[in-house]
Amino acid sequence: MDPVAAETRPAASLGEMFFEMWASVRELVADEADLLAAEAHSALQTLLLGIGLAVASAVFAVFAAGAAFAMLAFELVESGLTLLAALAVVLLGCAGCSVVLFLALRGIAMKMFFAASRRELRGRA
Repeated sequence: MDPVAAETRPAASLGEMFFEMWASVRELVADEADLLAAEAHSALQTLLLGIGLAVASAVFAVFAAGAAFAMLAFELVESGLTLLAALAVVLLGCAGCSVVLFLALRGIAMKMFFAASRRELRGRA
């Protein structure tokens, strides 16, 4: 850059400098917002993929459990039980497991999370 030309150029006014700074801040905020939106989109896609894989995994786990219970029923039939009795044994086993899991889930749900924080925020120490 020519030193003579730099000296002859008029200095920017305070208003012009303010508007330049404001434009730079707006561009910076817009760039950060674009980056945040791109990362949120990527996180959402990853979350949806994870949910889809979890659902597929659960479906295959149910199929595997069904096959295991069917094998148990066939083994009971081959050991001398009637088909109805074998299915009743499998049904009672599934119902028992379901009750145990339900009670465990209810026990977890009944726990008071963040109890100390709640007491502190409410002023009861």
